[in-house]
Amino acid sequence: MILAVLFLILNVAQQGEPEVPLKPNDEFQLTVDYKFKTRSALSTNSNLNIDYANDRILKEGGSGPMPYLIIKFKMLKLSEQETRVKVISNASKMVLSKKVKEGEDFDLDLGYTDDMKDRVSAFEYSIYFLSAEKKSVSRVQLFIMEDGTFLVNGEKRGKF
Repeated sequence: MILAVLFLILNVAQQGEPEVPLKPNDEFQLTVDYKFKTRSALSTNSNLNIDYANDRILKEGGSGPMPYLIIKFKMLKLSEQETRVKVISNASKMVLSKKVKEGEDFDLDLGYTDDMKDRVSAFEYSIYFLSAEKKSVSRVQLFIMEDGTFLVNGEKRGKF
């Protein structure tokens, strides 16, 4: 009986969707647009203290320019099956979804690097290349580690 249950579990696990293969590095180009931006006073990721005595809100940190990251992504080569691109953050938020053509590019506004390192905002992005039937054909994985190391498909591409 136990053996039958184990066999059933293994059989179901093997029928799961296979992992989407990584897109080869020579088929895309990433350019890091690293800027310094001043955070607005009403930013959703800022630390706020409320001064009840004087009935006002005090913002902590971010008073000066802070490092901000935008990735410029260019598709150098697409397979015949790859007709769409979909970008999803580790917070399961859809960042982008559109039809694509070879040679086309798009910007990914990732935000303040300090927020990504502190895990206050999204720090991992999956760029899926889809077929016309919206099945994943290939993917590119972007990951910012807590120490600021920037990984693309598991390879170190810099540090913030």
